[in-house]
Amino acid sequence: MAKHKTSLLLFLVHILFVVATAAVLSTPAARADQSGSIEFELYPADSNMGYTDLIHDETATARPIVVRKGAHIFQVLLNKRTGRELFRVDVGRPEATYWVYGLVREGDFNGDGIPDFSWHGGDDTSDKNLAVLSSPNGYRKVDVEATLLGEWRRRFPNDPPAKSLTDDPIFSGMKLVRKSGKLSLQRAVRYTDISRSDGIKNYEHLLRAKEQNFVYVK
Repeated sequence: MAKHKTSLLLFLVHILFVVATAAVLSTPAARADQSGSIEFELYPADSNMGYTDLIHDETATARPIVVRKGAHIFQVLLNKRTGRELFRVDVGRPEATYWVYGLVREGDFNGDGIPDFSWHGGDDTSDKNLAVLSSPNGYRKVDVEATLLGEWRRRFPNDPPAKSLTDDPIFSGMKLVRKSGKLSLQRAVRYTDISRSDGIKNYEHLLRAKEQNFVYVK
């Protein structure tokens, strides 16, 4: 009898482990640490970026359509259940749009129980990265690069101007971090300074932009 009880206990432990593992794997963009903060990778390595053109990709709660309004093309994201528009992004004009554009991740970034999204658009000359956050007044779009560029210049005002750099600064590891109900945008920036008298030098900074310094776009 004791043997059967032990077997049953091991089986129940196994089931609980499988359920817990499945819950973690179902939200790969989120990770909690010991400080109580939750990290959301906006563009993780296992996302759809680089595998599709994103244009028709859906998430659990949102699906895209493409509409033309005047001289502009918009990707409109709809609630899959109600058909209601969640938000839209200007992706170009009829003669030229981003080569790839669309949703990358969905998750409750700000902790209000409503889905939030990361969105990317780009081509060979420009790109746009957005963190789209729910609010009482509808969705708000955070320009990730503009936010981090502003934080870079605010934190490191003595860094060389853009004309002294060999290339545009490289941002990596974009993530939103939620702690105590507040969001911050974090990312590393790397650049090469060619203006120094002692030769070319590479730099790297870790940036953390607080929510009050987010740059929002229409």
